Amino acid sequence: MERRVLRTVYAVIDRTRTAVIVMIFSFIITIGAVQIFMRYTPGINPMSWVDEIMRYVNIWLVMLSASIGVKYGSHLKMDYFLFKLVPERGIRTVRVITSAMIAIALLILIYFGIIRTLDNLRTIIHSLPISISWFYAAIPIGGILILMEYVLIFIFGKHPFVPVRQEDDLVSEV
Repeated sequence: MERRVLRTVYAVIDRTRTAVIVMIFSFIITIGAVQIFMRYTPGINPMSWVDEIMRYVNIWLVMLSASIGVKYGSHLKMDYFLFKLVPERGIRTVRVITSAMIAIALLILIYFGIIRTLDNLRTIIHSLPISISWFYAAIPIGGILILMEYVLIFIFGKHPFVPVRQEDDLVSEV
C-alpha cells in the first residue's frame, strides 16, 4: 500500500518536473531565436531583458535536470575507481559514506539556498520588475529534488521507479 502511494506521489513530482523542464527549454529556445532575429533585423531593437532572463532561467533548467540525471544514474559516479581500488566487502561502506557526504552537501545547499531566496524577496532584477528570489528558489527546490532521488536510491539500493533495461543488466554483470 505505502509503495503504491509513494509511486503515485513520485509520479506527480516527476511529471511536473519534466513538464517544467520542457517549458523552460522551449522558452529558452523560442526567446533566444526571437532575440537573434531581432538583433540582426534592421530597424528592430532587440529586447533588453532577454539575456538576463535566459541566464536566470537556465539555473532552473540545470537544477531540475540534475535531479533527473541522478534518477537515471548519469550524474556523479565513481564506480570505476570504486570497483578497482576498494575490496568487494568495502564497497557498501564506501557507498554509505559517499551517500552521507552527498546528503550533507545537499542539505547545506538547500539551507543556504532558502536563506538566499528569502533574503532577496524584495530585490528586483535589472531588466524586468521580477524578484530575483524566483530564480534563487531554483537552488533549494532543485537541491530537494536531487536529495529525494539520492534518498530513494539509498533506501532501495537502486532507483525504484526506473525500469531496468537489458543494457543495465549486462553492465552490472561485468
